[in-house]
Amino acid sequence: MQVAKYFLIILIPLVIILGNFEYLIFNFGFYQKLYQKADVYQTFSDREIVNYATDNLLGYFRGKNQLDHNFFSNQAKLHLDDVKNILKLTSGLFYLSLVTVLTISIVFVFKKQYSKLARSFLISSVITLAFVGLLTFGIFQVFDPIFVKFHQVAFNNNLWLFPADDNLIRLFPQQFFILFANSLASNIILSSAIIALVSAILIKKVLK
Repeated sequence: MQVAKYFLIILIPLVIILGNFEYLIFNFGFYQKLYQKADVYQTFSDREIVNYATDNLLGYFRGKNQLDHNFFSNQAKLHLDDVKNILKLTSGLFYLSLVTVLTISIVFVFKKQYSKLARSFLISSVITLAFVGLLTFGIFQVFDPIFVKFHQVAFNNNLWLFPADDNLIRLFPQQFFILFANSLASNIILSSAIIALVSAILIKKVLK
């Protein structure tokens, strides 16, 4: 059971981080809020163009439709195909981690190892809080070079380098990604804090 505990401590942060990412990346309403804050709607003649393009893009990521060739350039299509493959990997890793965490948790419950289970959640959530807190501080101090380096590492081509007038850049300016990263970090910190608080209460009040 000691090995299982270490697995939990490693995988729970992945579930928290990737779960929040999964929720936001496919959240149409969330995109609309960020568009308003980043003034994306003002860069197009009609806000419905933005909403349609976003719905079309999210449908593409879900495998429901193809990209609209009237809005997305050929370069954008090739780049978004790379993005779609990355999202498949992150989704697969999230669900694999989630199933593993649930399975191990059920085993702990079955063996009545409630205290070990709660402590695993507490430790992993605190680790997540510390990691994301430090990472967020670092990212927002030097966002531009980190943003560039991420694309250089994540993509094995230069298709992510777009002219400023490309619709994909107009739809997702750098300010959009800053707001997205900020919201993601806030959600992860909140989720981790709730898990840590609940785990601590259970350990102190119920499982002592």
